[in-house]
Amino acid sequence: MLIIMIAELIVSAVASVSLSTPKVVYNVASDEKKVTNIEAYSVSEGKYLKRIYKISFIYNAEGEVTDKNTYQWDERNSGYVLKNTEKFTK
Repeated sequence: MLIIMIAELIVSAVASVSLSTPKVVYNVASDEKKVTNIEAYSVSEGKYLKRIYKISFIYNAEGEVTDKNTYQWDERNSGYVLKNTEKFTK
């Protein structure tokens, strides 16, 4: 499902270039109406996407967010690096 969403993101980003070129586009993944991941990409030359960062959310049994992890894209290692973790409690 995430691959389909990324493909749709790429197609919509390229299609929107003719109208206006956004500087950042987002891919949002969800599971049962809960956002699980948000990925941000920069758009260059109106058609190339470059990963910037990703945020992932973890939920408890009651459906409340318990953890938010922020990752930054590392070009050298071609992977995300954890930059920040937030814990949420009642």
